[in-house]
Amino acid sequence: MLNQFELCSAPITAAAYEKCDSIVLFLCKECAPAVPQLELPVEVAKAVEAYLAAHDDIYDVGALTSFVLLTEGGLLQLLIAGCGEGSDCKPNNFRKAAGEAARALHKAKARQAVCAAPILLNPQRGFYAQALAEGLFLGGYTFNKFKSEAKEAPLCAVKLLSSAEDSAKLVEVAEIEAEAVCFTRDLVNNPGNVVTPQVMVEAALAMGKELPLEVTVLDEVLLKDRGMEAILAVGRGSENPPRMIALQYNGAGDAPYIAFVGKGVTFDSGGISIKPDDNMGEMKDDMTGAADVLGAMRAIARLGLPCNVIGVLACAENMPDGRAQRPGDIVRAANGKTIEVVSTDAEGRMVLADGVWYACRLGAKKVIDIATLTGAVIIALGNETSGIVANNDELVEQLKLAGKYAGENYWQLPALPECKEAIKSDVADLLNSAGRAGGVITGGLFIGEFVDKGLPWAHIDIGGTSTATKTEGVKVKGGTGFGTLTLIKLAGML
Repeated sequence: MLNQFELCSAPITAAAYEKCDSIVLFLCKECAPAVPQLELPVEVAKAVEAYLAAHDDIYDVGALTSFVLLTEGGLLQLLIAGCGEGSDCKPNNFRKAAGEAARALHKAKARQAVCAAPILLNPQRGFYAQALAEGLFLGGYTFNKFKSEAKEAPLCAVKLLSSAEDSAKLVEVAEIEAEAVCFTRDLVNNPGNVVTPQVMVEAALAMGKELPLEVTVLDEVLLKDRGMEAILAVGRGSENPPRMIALQYNGAGDAPYIAFVGKGVTFDSGGISIKPDDNMGEMKDDMTGAADVLGAMRAIARLGLPCNVIGVLACAENMPDGRAQRPGDIVRAANGKTIEVVSTDAEGRMVLADGVWYACRLGAKKVIDIATLTGAVIIALGNETSGIVANNDELVEQLKLAGKYAGENYWQLPALPECKEAIKSDVADLLNSAGRAGGVITGGLFIGEFVDKGLPWAHIDIGGTSTATKTEGVKVKGGTGFGTLTLIKLAGML
């Protein structure tokens, strides 16, 4: 059970609709003629047939058409969820439609629902069933932890009708994956006075007790012993000291490890280069990258995927006090390179500098870092697409394919030599900020300087996708958990 949905797979038979109070039909235009094969109750089938004959404009992705029918068993809610037409008939559009349907079912206080789709008559389309299940779970997400009188929708038992033999397994996987995304969302939606670097430690340790994950925590003493002055500099101005957290999962014996490294700035005031007060509270989400990694490691371990993965959370709080780092300071990162601090608000790349170095020390042969690194990525790509900067095109293509399976969009930006020149300092090895021009690229290339030479590496900037300003599809206003599902899907491809 997740987000008040108890979901199971069932065969497409007339008996599947018995005792239900709600039916959701997921339709793309080309699949609509196959509705009679869904074994719908007679009165429902007639209503759907009449409505489809009179309306040709109900197939937009996420569009919901709602009826209440009087049947022999009482009132029945019927929802038609649009999934597109032509080339729009894709799993992610069914995922989005299911997100909309989830909220409609909760609003109607449904208790026994059936979800059916002509596309699932095809036994080779089980992955559509998984996408629908993911969408239902994710669309039903709420965050009301701090509401004094929070109201919860009643538990809704849902039958997802499918002809695929492995549907039950796919629904089980979908629930584990969606739970991981919701775990990420919960961390991101909590305020900075609740989620601190130490709370991230506690969450990781709790997972280590529950799942086959080896957890290592570096406190400020151990960070200093290892020369991790970059992350220490960022956290110096806060009473909540920084932490580097590693989770190691071995599901593939002697196979090489891939590392997922997440930026975990649990609150980012900007430090001495303080941010404007407008919307500064949103900076509680600056630890989304670390939350993504933690959520992904949770699902990877629960699923028992045959891969070897190291998750690294580089956690700190960026605050301004008398001990805080200053613009103009020079610090030495763990790999020996010196950094001129141009802006204390360019702190994410500094915690990740030590984070990716540490991942290499733990034996990673490929490194992916993920971070709410820049606002520049919003200017470049908007709020639906995350940027990638990398040194290995094959790794980028794997990420993009995993993103396609997850319904998350990525675009690779060029790692231009000129941008690398821009982060060179006159008085140190590197600048921690090269200004506005090419900000996504220069920020990513800075992090790449701390990955062991020759290792495949990719940086994901989720600065525009980590938070949603409105509820639609599988996204609920607030933290989206963008990136968690991509990392899980990627691990499943290894």
